[in-house]
Amino acid sequence: MNVINKILRGDKVVWVVALLLGTISLIVVYSASSALVVKNYGGNTGRLLLKHSGTLLIGYAMMFAAYKIDYRRFAKFAWFLLIPCLALLLYTLVFGKHINAASRTINIFGISFQPSEIAKIILITYLARQLVMMGDRLTRFKDVILYLGLPILLTAALIFPENLSTAAILLVVCMVLLFIGRVKFLHILAIVGIGVVGLGFYIAFDAAKTEIGNKRAEKESRKSDREVVFVPKKTRIKTWANRLDAMGESKEEGFDPFDDHHYQQTYAKIAVATGSVFGKGPGKSEQRNFLPHPYSDFIYAIIIEEYGLIGAIIVLLLYVILFTRVIRIVHKRPLTFGALMAFGLGFLIILQAMINMGVSIGLLPVTGQPLPFISMGGSSMMATGFILGMILSVTRNIEEETEQEQIEQETTTEEVIEDTYENEPENRD
Repeated sequence: MNVINKILRGDKVVWVVALLLGTISLIVVYSASSALVVKNYGGNTGRLLLKHSGTLLIGYAMMFAAYKIDYRRFAKFAWFLLIPCLALLLYTLVFGKHINAASRTINIFGISFQPSEIAKIILITYLARQLVMMGDRLTRFKDVILYLGLPILLTAALIFPENLSTAAILLVVCMVLLFIGRVKFLHILAIVGIGVVGLGFYIAFDAAKTEIGNKRAEKESRKSDREVVFVPKKTRIKTWANRLDAMGESKEEGFDPFDDHHYQQTYAKIAVATGSVFGKGPGKSEQRNFLPHPYSDFIYAIIIEEYGLIGAIIVLLLYVILFTRVIRIVHKRPLTFGALMAFGLGFLIILQAMINMGVSIGLLPVTGQPLPFISMGGSSMMATGFILGMILSVTRNIEEETEQEQIEQETTTEEVIEDTYENEPENRD
């Protein structure tokens, strides 16, 4: 036990939460991915389980690697990596792999990953550093916009066109982090206002670009000798609007719950409704055969179907407990780089988890956000593992500093006692 305590220092609760989330991931992904196994692995469940286990182990390896790094080094890394990260996001936007009508991933040396996962970590770490380094300059509007607002808006702008939900989550986390870091509320509103104006320009540009593209495609179809049915492309804004409309339509009479706009939420709601209190039992989910991504986007619905309300509450509590440990860091070391970084990253995890859960139970429109450290997916698993390791690095440092302070206090106390004893006059008869 002493050996384990020496190797795995820091907040033991965070270690336990990470272990439990990984265990849940193995069990639920194995059950939820039956259709994927038949499609891609010829029914060989062992191959997918082995692959996911490998991904999970890489996530734990990333967590341990980040934990072993002194968290103060992350401040330097974030400063140097911010601009290359923005360039990588731009490359992904232009040349990224097109999956599910969006360019979110790129391949480097045969490895596919989402740069947005890296960007979230780097931006939050950079902001934590700047909030501490700027000091009195946080009251200057020009400095706030240049050193805080500009990196936030550029990062979000490069993620936003192909991944609205990720950009929105990142913006919310950044705004809350600025507020915690003592940035004036009016300055935060100014950053939000600039973002809203930029969104307006993007909507106009996207509509014009799509309209021009549709006219060209329609002309080409008329010139073609073959009978081609012209189907106009939708703007990204229209796609997002349809998802919001689907939420409202599901409450109206006469809508088709299994049409293209509603079927995902319909099957998710069926999974939640049939799960009841105790669930159907492990591996007995039926809706996994109908949901498009039961092992990632809708994995929480499968958890409820198989493990019921009890399982849903346990998973929810794990994320809440994780966030309470982050709040504990803020209380111990307020307004320090480590506390701000840990808060931003911890808030990112719990906000993403809540959105995934909200989508699964029908409270939010479909977004495509995975459940952190549970959903299947290499980029998300590795990024979340690294984030947990960064938080553990902060707690390890706090633990070591506390121990050092106790040693110094005990040494000082012993020296005072010895000095008192030496200077005490001898008893005389």
